[in-house]
Amino acid sequence: MVRKHAIILVLLMVSLSIIFFAIAQTLTIIGEKKLPTNEVHAAKLNISGGIAGMQIEVEYYRNGSIIYKNFRTGFIKQVQAPDEIRTEFFEYLKKLIEKHPEEFKLEPKPGSADFFVYKLDVDLGYKRVVYEWTDTSDLIPELRMLSQSIFKINDMMVRQVEQQISLIILVEKYGYEVGERVVFKVVSKNIGSSDFRYGSPTPCHPNFKVIVYSPDGREIEVYPKGVPMGRPCIQVIEERTLNVGEEISSEYEYVCSFKGKYIIRVWFPYAEWSEKRWETEVEIEVK
Repeated sequence: MVRKHAIILVLLMVSLSIIFFAIAQTLTIIGEKKLPTNEVHAAKLNISGGIAGMQIEVEYYRNGSIIYKNFRTGFIKQVQAPDEIRTEFFEYLKKLIEKHPEEFKLEPKPGSADFFVYKLDVDLGYKRVVYEWTDTSDLIPELRMLSQSIFKINDMMVRQVEQQISLIILVEKYGYEVGERVVFKVVSKNIGSSDFRYGSPTPCHPNFKVIVYSPDGREIEVYPKGVPMGRPCIQVIEERTLNVGEEISSEYEYVCSFKGKYIIRVWFPYAEWSEKRWETEVEIEVK
C-alpha cells in the first residue's frame, strides 16, 4: 500500500514538472517575441525650450497612429492620422534618412535666445539615429520638408477638427538640373467633421492657386496640366463643396531655367477672399 502511494506521488511530481516546464517555455517564447512593427513607434520627437519651457513628446507609428503629449500642461491625445498625412510624413522621413543615414545636430543661429530644440529619434530596426535642430537653425532641404509635415501634424493634434483641411504638395524629388521639368501634384482632403463650402473662379482656374518663386526674383503662377499658361480664363465664380472625407488634386509641371532655390507655394481655396484659406510650400534646388 505504501509502495502504491509512493508511485502515485512520483507520477504526480513528474506531471507537475512537465506542466511547469511547459509554462516556463511558453513564457520564454512570449518574452522573446517582438511586438509587431505597427505597435512600436517608428520615430519619436521631443520639443523643448522656449520662454515657457515647453516639453512635448510625439510618437509616430507606421500604422498612422500618433500620440501627442504636452508634459507641461498634461495634455495627451492619440489619433489615427489620415492616410495622406501618414504617407507624407514617412515619405519625407525616408528621404531624410537616405540623404543623411548618420545622425547630426544643427546649431542655432548666433545670438539666438529662447529657441526651441527639436530632437527626432528614429528607429531603423538595426540602429537608432537621432537628428537634432532648433527653430533658428539653417535647415537642410530634406529636414525642412519633414519639419513642415511635423508642424502640420502638431497643428492637427492641438486644434479642433471642425473643417480641418489637409493640403500637401507631392514632388518627385528635391534636386533638379537647369532645363529639367519639375512635375508635382497638389492634394487637398477634408479631414474635418463638416463639409467645406467655398467659391472659386471657373472654368480654367482649379481649386488651388500655385505660385513658383524663381531665384531670379520672378513670381510665376502655374496652372494645371492642359491649361495654357498666361490665360487666366476667369469668367464666373462657382460655388463648390469639399465634403467630409473627400479628396481633390491637380497635377502641375514647370521647367526650371535658372540655378538656385525655387519655392512652390500653394493656397486652397484659390480665391483670396475666402473666409478660410490654407497654405503650404516646398523648396527645391536646381544646379
